[in-house]
Amino acid sequence: MFKKGDYVVKANTGICIVDDIIMKQLSESFPAKEYYVLIPLNDEKAKLFVPTASDASNLRVAMNEEAAWDLIRSIPEIEIKWIESDRTREKEYKEVIKSNDPASLVSIIKNIYLRNREREEQGKKVTSVDDRYFKLAESTLYSELAHALGKECADMRAIINDTIEGIL
Repeated sequence: MFKKGDYVVKANTGICIVDDIIMKQLSESFPAKEYYVLIPLNDEKAKLFVPTASDASNLRVAMNEEAAWDLIRSIPEIEIKWIESDRTREKEYKEVIKSNDPASLVSIIKNIYLRNREREEQGKKVTSVDDRYFKLAESTLYSELAHALGKECADMRAIINDTIEGIL
């Protein structure tokens, strides 16, 4: 259970602060439940209500500085899953985003980075599926890393891209 003031990461949203924990009845046909009130750091006007008792909320504690640097140092060892089928690839991307696992997000970023580079070399455009999931994975991961390291998301993009370029 998280407490008010904790930083958490929510799949598809990124890093959030637990602003409050409240009892709320969302509908008259359902009993009141306890909810985390989350404020995404990238959109401080938004409020998310996430049930405290739900495994489906897929919340986890945000990385600290040490964990962030450990993840960055491990990038060369994180495996790229090459997926030929467009349909299978999108399904895999969705599962990784839903898993809310930083190493898996790095794997997707590396995979799409490599795919995009190869497509550009062949004179092809980036696919909309790759573009959408690349941006989502980057946004989720980089916001968390930036928070942990006291940097901007653009700095994290540069660090990760340089690391990926250095291993390809």
